[in-house]
Order: sequence, then C-alpha cells, then structure tokens
Amino acid sequence: MSIENKPRRSIIISIFIGLGIWLIALFVTLSWFQNQYIKSFTDHNPNFLNVSFTDLWFETLLTHLPAKKSKARIIQLWKPDCLCNRFARPHSLAAVELTKALGYEHITIIPAEYESRISSFQALNPDTQMMVIDSSLLDTWPSAPSVLIEGSFNQLVYIGPLGFGTFCNQATTSAIETQLTGIANNQVRPFYNLVGKGCFCNWE
Repeated sequence: MSIENKPRRSIIISIFIGLGIWLIALFVTLSWFQNQYIKSFTDHNPNFLNVSFTDLWFETLLTHLPAKKSKARIIQLWKPDCLCNRFARPHSLAAVELTKALGYEHITIIPAEYESRISSFQALNPDTQMMVIDSSLLDTWPSAPSVLIEGSFNQLVYIGPLGFGTFCNQATTSAIETQLTGIANNQVRPFYNLVGKGCFCNWE
C-alpha cells in the first residue's frame, strides 16, 4: 500500500467509526423515548377502560367546570412540557378551528403546577379558555395530550387522544371531526377511544 493511501484509509475508518457511534446513540435515544413516552392511553389508570368509571369521572369533572353555553364543547387536557405535544399540536389546532367554525366552546385544562403561566398560555391560545382545576380528580387522569367532547345533553361523546398512531401522524383528527359534526347534525354516538398505543405523558 502506498504512503498516499494510508491517510485516505484512516479517514474512511474514522468515518465508519463516527457513523457507528451515531447509529448507536440514535438507537439508545429512540429506545429511551419509546420506553418513556410510547404507551397505551390507559396505562396510567386502566380504570378508564370501564365505561361506568369513565362516565362517573366525567360527571364529577363537570361539577368543576363552568356551565356549557353552546351545543357542545371540547375539553382538552394539555401538559405544557410534554414532548408529545409536538406531534399532537396539528391535530389540536385543527380541532380548535373546527370547534370555532361550528360555534362550540373549547376549554384547555392544564396541571395546577402551571397556574402562574396561565395568562401567557391564554395569550398564545386566544381561541380556547385556559383553566386550571386544582382538584385531586385530575390526578387519576391517564394521559396527555388528550380530549373529551361534551355533547348536547352533557353526555360524554368522545374520550381519547387527539390523533392516532404512535406519533399521531394521520393527516386528520377524523374521530373528533366525526363526533363534532355528528353533534351538529344530531347524529352522534359515544366513542371511547381508549385502546391503542401513542405518544403520551402522564398527567401528574
């Protein structure tokens, strides 16, 4: 081997070593992310798989909220520092726009630990009513980001994530859109979307 080829070989070896280290780091990061955030919606509290428990929980939640002023409203539970928000945000914005177009209400509930920042959150999100519910009730809520839809007669017509898939990567929030337009047309059935994995943070 010529002297000229030795530096070239060293560079190639260095490139492969660097690529190997990068791939290992990427694998470790993805594994950590998956173990930390990719989970079933009800992992934190499987009681929500029981319809009776869910309905009773929702009835209790309503006692902490202002009276509904429109035919329906979306109640979004949002944890500001959750890494999964980046995947759910397009669906959240679409839901806000549809809610506004239909003349419904939109409430966003955040954990009590963020109460001091609620004014800044409200300024960034003028089309939703930001709220903090300082109640042990929310300690049992399984996952965020997520949504509840309250129908015409204060019934729960949707519970679950904003989107589908591990990274909420479908183009539309089809289930939420279907429920909201169904309320507008007086043709809606409750849909409890509690099965399947996605990117979620624990509420507490």
